[in-house]
Amino acid sequence: MDCNNFLNDEDILKDQNRIQPFVNAIIRNKHLFKDKVILDLNAGLGLLPILISRSGAKHIYAMKSHDHAQKILEQNNINNVTLNKKPIKDVELDCKVDIIISAWMGNMLFYHGNILELIAARDKYLNKDGLILPDKGQLYLQSIEDGEYCEQKMTFWDSVYGVNMKWMKHWVKHEPLLESIRENQLNSDPVLIYEVDLLKCTIEDLSFSNSYQIQINRQDFITGVIIWMKYSFTLTHLPINVIMGPSKSPFWKPVILYFNEEIPASKGDKLKGSLAMKFNSEDLIDIKLSVHTKQYHQIQYFRLN
Repeated sequence: MDCNNFLNDEDILKDQNRIQPFVNAIIRNKHLFKDKVILDLNAGLGLLPILISRSGAKHIYAMKSHDHAQKILEQNNINNVTLNKKPIKDVELDCKVDIIISAWMGNMLFYHGNILELIAARDKYLNKDGLILPDKGQLYLQSIEDGEYCEQKMTFWDSVYGVNMKWMKHWVKHEPLLESIRENQLNSDPVLIYEVDLLKCTIEDLSFSNSYQIQINRQDFITGVIIWMKYSFTLTHLPINVIMGPSKSPFWKPVILYFNEEIPASKGDKLKGSLAMKFNSEDLIDIKLSVHTKQYHQIQYFRLN
């Protein structure tokens, strides 16, 4: 018996930022589930399949189920759930489904997420008029001032236990940082940089190149940008929006991209550029960021892996 596994399950179930939106989407929208066939791509201990069953679903196929899920179903008198410990790619269902429910998101929407699994299941099993929960994802971009941390990050390499490792400075700034920041470090309003519709998107749509324009809201130095995400249940009776913002992201972290050098800016200045993301896999994402002001221009490349 592995205590660590139980602690991990407990941590996930206690994390209301992750679980509560799914619970609300089910218990407040029983009309969507009544007499429907449902596919849960990551059932775990069976919490969501049980709530879906109580909402009147005809049948639930529950993938990646926990060893103890069957006993929990029995304790709750649930008999319309088919459990399978395997991922959906290793299973053949004998019917189409009306709804797919999945925590498909990861950092920066797709990094270490389950988006490929969802797209494959959707294309193979979802009915023509079927639903996906949640069904939308968005990325937002803001400029930041984080000079103190950036300086600490750089000066560390000046002398590592007495060894000169300054060469590493060139590479360190090309490494995205998965971390939240304080609200007072933001020096612009957010702009929407990307949106994905899980009912329609293809694998090719997971890569993009979009332009942006940010208006700086105070006199400050800009040391980089932060990219944070929102995902949404737009097909429920009342939309449910889950914001994993720049300063309040306990699980899925925003991504910070530091500039090669800080940019001085005044209130009202425009920061323009483009953000390109190439989705290679759920474990490898390439990022190209271009930045322009009246006096400044640079292009940088980053990699999440």
